[in-house]
Amino acid sequence: MGRVLVALDAFKGSLDQVQACALVKKGLRQGWGELTVDLCPLADGGEGTGAVLLAEGARVQETETVDAYGRPRRARWYKWGRIGVVEASEGSPFVPDGERPLHPWASTSAGTGLLIKKALEDPEIESIWVALGGTGSVDGGIGLLAALGAEFFDASGRRLEASALHWSSVVEARLPQIGCPITALSDVMVPLLGPEGALETFGPQKGLSLEEARIGNGALAQFSERVASGARDLPGAGAAGGMGFALAALGAELTSGAQFLADRVRLRERMEQADWVITGEGRLDQQSLMGKVVGVVLQLGIATSTPIIALAGQLPADLGPFFRQGLSFAEPLAPRPMTLADALNLSEQSLQAAGVRLGRLLQWMRTKGEAGNV
Repeated sequence: MGRVLVALDAFKGSLDQVQACALVKKGLRQGWGELTVDLCPLADGGEGTGAVLLAEGARVQETETVDAYGRPRRARWYKWGRIGVVEASEGSPFVPDGERPLHPWASTSAGTGLLIKKALEDPEIESIWVALGGTGSVDGGIGLLAALGAEFFDASGRRLEASALHWSSVVEARLPQIGCPITALSDVMVPLLGPEGALETFGPQKGLSLEEARIGNGALAQFSERVASGARDLPGAGAAGGMGFALAALGAELTSGAQFLADRVRLRERMEQADWVITGEGRLDQQSLMGKVVGVVLQLGIATSTPIIALAGQLPADLGPFFRQGLSFAEPLAPRPMTLADALNLSEQSLQAAGVRLGRLLQWMRTKGEAGNV
């Protein structure tokens, strides 16, 4: 007998964490029928956080909100015991090129604020986690703040609409008092401003030109100075188009999501009980080692002396950095050269087949008495 912990992130564009883990488990059991498999879906604090917690017993809540351009939509948040969990990608979802009804400067984070407000109104909720990532707004969090009761005024005392178009006009900001502790989870611990901040780094993905992003930095700097200057340089303030900054302005703690969630689902304890751990995501690259799920699993692999196997749709030509961080073995999903579209279409089949191959490999290793020496 052997015991494997399957701790995968989502395979973006095809499968969420829960689906991916279940497919690998099915394949593993086909490859080695007596293998014990523990499923531990993981996320880095962005999209998929809700899926991870659903696997741990969270409950889905639905409510009315708006999307990143103010259009009405129904969205989910989650209750995990007395914790309310909001995904910013549900409240202010990414809008692809060609589908944006307005210029990105008209985008809003209000939908995420409305989800947080709904969670705050629930008498069972004692603390809130907000997962930042996968969003379509670039408003510096002004819409989120307004949805929670913030007000903004110009030099003449006139109340301003909560929009990025009015950043430079804000002279006074009146923020609400939030009595409930809030933790903001992010996979990108970037500042609000500058070349590595919210606009220049992620604005072009959301429809801004680089020149627009650079010009907008000045107005965003002025806005953030009026709201909470001490929050804008915090790591994570630039996440989700500046929602990290807005939450920090309300007193939220900003933290790296992958390690935070790993702690909450007892990842280390479960790794200590496993003979092997299988982790992975759509593509392994240098970012995988920078606070992402795979990097966190590798760190714990060293700490627990547990062999780590990685599955990925794409592997780098040089796996040296991963081996130096504790990776034992890596298995590609694609059975042959193929286009990205074909790879996505075959992702279910490929994950299950990879599980079969690994199941056979682990059974052979156990039979030969070489467990842990991948």
